[in-house]
Amino acid sequence: MITETKASGFASPAQGYEEAGIDLNRLLIHNPAATYFVRLESSEMEELGLAKGSLLIVDRSKEHNPGSFVLLRHEDQFLCRLLLKRENTIVFTNGKTDITPIPGETEIIGVITASIKTYDFSH
Repeated sequence: MITETKASGFASPAQGYEEAGIDLNRLLIHNPAATYFVRLESSEMEELGLAKGSLLIVDRSKEHNPGSFVLLRHEDQFLCRLLLKRENTIVFTNGKTDITPIPGETEIIGVITASIKTYDFSH
């Protein structure tokens, strides 16, 4: 004679999540058509937490506000800076030096929504 056995107790809290992975695209890219990646080649932003070599995720569609990290073109250079408002004036800073926008020479390209720092221990 064969009998059926039923388990009692609680199901595993992880049940149903066995196959779920981390989707970095879903977490980090909110508007794929307006998002691109740039590599930070300077150590100028390290004081503000963005390390040289970091991969920056830039969203052209996101509205910039004081306190946003932005990618900007200033005098034909692409720079990463923190946008601040001081006494009704917009300034871009790296924590040491401020840039005051020059009409026609300074353009905000997009808002930096995330940075990814990788480590290379092979050296």
